[in-house]
Amino acid sequence: MSDKYIYIKSYGCQMNVYDSNRIKDLFSNKGYKITKDISKADLTVLNTCHIREKAVEKVYSDIGRVKKIKDRKQNMKLVVAGCVAQAEGLEIKKRSPSVDYVVGPQSYHNFLK
Repeated sequence: MSDKYIYIKSYGCQMNVYDSNRIKDLFSNKGYKITKDISKADLTVLNTCHIREKAVEKVYSDIGRVKKIKDRKQNMKLVVAGCVAQAEGLEIKKRSPSVDYVVGPQSYHNFLK
C-alpha cells in the first residue's frame, strides 16, 4: 500500500491554526502523512477564515491554483473547510466544481465518515 499525503493551508486567525492541527491529527491517525508539497497531496484542505479582508476571493484564487494540480493528479481530493465554507456553503461547489467537499468548522469530526 502506498503512502497517502495531506496538504493543509490555513488562512487567517488562530482558531484556524488550531482547527488545521485538529484536521492533521484526524488524518494522521488514519495513516496520512503531512506534506508541504501540494503536488504530492492526495488530499488538499483549504482551511478558510471569513474575518480576513478579501478572504472569499483568496479562496477562489487558491481553488483555481489547486485545480491545475488536481487536473494532473486525478485522485487528489480538494476540501474547502472553515468559516468561508460555512458561510458560502454549496455556492463554493457551484462556482468551483473541482471542490470535492465543503466542511464548516462544526463538522470536522465528520470528515472521515
